[in-house]
Amino acid sequence: MASGGSWWRAARLILIAAWVVAAGAAWWSAPRQTDVERATADIAAGRVVAYEWGAHWNDNGPDRWFSVPMLYGGGTAPTVFAWRTPDNRTHWIDTNGDATQIAQLRASVAESPSANVLALSTLINGIGLLFTVVFLGMILAGRPPVIGTKWYWFWLFALVPFGLGLLYWTFREVPWTKPTVFPPLKDDGSEHRLRGLRGLVTAFLISVAVSFALYGLRALLGEGIIPDLLSP
Repeated sequence: MASGGSWWRAARLILIAAWVVAAGAAWWSAPRQTDVERATADIAAGRVVAYEWGAHWNDNGPDRWFSVPMLYGGGTAPTVFAWRTPDNRTHWIDTNGDATQIAQLRASVAESPSANVLALSTLINGIGLLFTVVFLGMILAGRPPVIGTKWYWFWLFALVPFGLGLLYWTFREVPWTKPTVFPPLKDDGSEHRLRGLRGLVTAFLISVAVSFALYGLRALLGEGIIPDLLSP
């Protein structure tokens, strides 16, 4: 039991460290909306290492993980210009279809490489996939959880943004070491473990609270600190 506990403690530290890396990478590289003056200044200074044209952003990363938005054409004329600077930060502007502005930008970046502007997307999605595989593997094939039922943890996994439900699971459950022994039933015949309905309600409330918190922080601190495209 002791060696198993030590193994899980080490695995948990690795998962937490991986989450911190993903969170930092997602925040650092999240596309931030700016103005055309910033675009022309970066182009003139040679700070554009990659750029893309598109019509809108769309997140194709794992659901409820950190957002990894991609720029899509959408079958319309591209009006959004996004670029990456040498520090792996991504910026973008919406030209609103201004033909003169679009022509000037296209001419000024003609010699610059056009490529994916989100250099850290593979790292972020890879860590999200790791968390998903570990969680689903333990829920489906591991010992029954002790703190909450499988459905309780599933809803926290599926609905809570930024992988916070997964992070909470690593603290509350010890799936490799806990014995399959549950507390005795309550007087009314129900078990002590947290049930699926409670997980669904809890996950929904946390998701709403996180959304409002991000909205308030963005209004207070600005797009540069809390980018809109960071939210899944």
